[in-house]
Amino acid sequence: MREGRIYLYFRYMSLNSNRMDAYLAFLGVERNLSPKTIQSYQEDLRHFVGWLDENGIDLKELTPEKLDEFLTITAGQEEYSPTSVARHFSSLRGFLKYMQNIGEYDFSTESMLAGPKLGHYLPQYLTREEVDSVFESAANGKNPLRDTALFELMYSAGLRVSEVLGIKLSQVDLDNEWLTPIGKGNKQRLVPLGSKAKENLRAWIEEGRPLTHPTTDNVILNSKGKPMSRMGAWKIVQQHTAHLAKDVSPHTFRHSFATHCLEAGMDLRVLQELLGHADISTTQIYTHIDKEFIKQEHRQYHPREGAGKER
Repeated sequence: MREGRIYLYFRYMSLNSNRMDAYLAFLGVERNLSPKTIQSYQEDLRHFVGWLDENGIDLKELTPEKLDEFLTITAGQEEYSPTSVARHFSSLRGFLKYMQNIGEYDFSTESMLAGPKLGHYLPQYLTREEVDSVFESAANGKNPLRDTALFELMYSAGLRVSEVLGIKLSQVDLDNEWLTPIGKGNKQRLVPLGSKAKENLRAWIEEGRPLTHPTTDNVILNSKGKPMSRMGAWKIVQQHTAHLAKDVSPHTFRHSFATHCLEAGMDLRVLQELLGHADISTTQIYTHIDKEFIKQEHRQYHPREGAGKER
């Protein structure tokens, strides 16, 4: 029985990999794409083919339900921004369409992989109450000043984790309440600092940080005074979100920041600037969450909705 499963695994692995190779060859020969572009497609599709093989699924037998499962897993990966998820969708859409054209895949997936559906697969975001509970946990943890400052940068400022770990003291203007992080494309932007965030950052920078005997001018440091690693930040997030019934990564706080800003009525263009998105279409991905929030609020507070529940 075990030998049979191993045989099927290698059989599926060979078939699925061959299909991916055929598509990549098509991109190079028929569409004349550059080697660098083809490599990007290969990276995206490698995860998909690997998932098929691990689950013993031949592409021809991949149902829309199973595809939905893969897309949900992919979007929930740590550090997958909306742009990254959109790129995966695009790569997978092209691959499956090609497979349909050559008779290797029979299911229709256009509606599932359409742009507007992308929002369905965004990583979870936290409610305001859940965010408050994370800050409370940090305040009562082993390194309250440092951990609180970390969450302030991720949530209150909505920074990417790479920006949080890379921001320098010179990029924090506590007196004028501004941050100037350097984001993708080496672009610097202005991000306002709220009074509470300023207070917590000042406490870390002036009281807690010097105790680590810093060897660098990075704001966020580990206990040895060196720049904190991504794994270090991830462990802190896991520690202070263990009480939540959600899979939370550092990027979850940026998603939560964007969602809560939209819920409060922030203009989409302003949010685009705060997040450092080059294209507003990336920011628009968050509007689906806002719409879901509106639906929930309507169901909970509309007189007729409430009356209906009481009957």
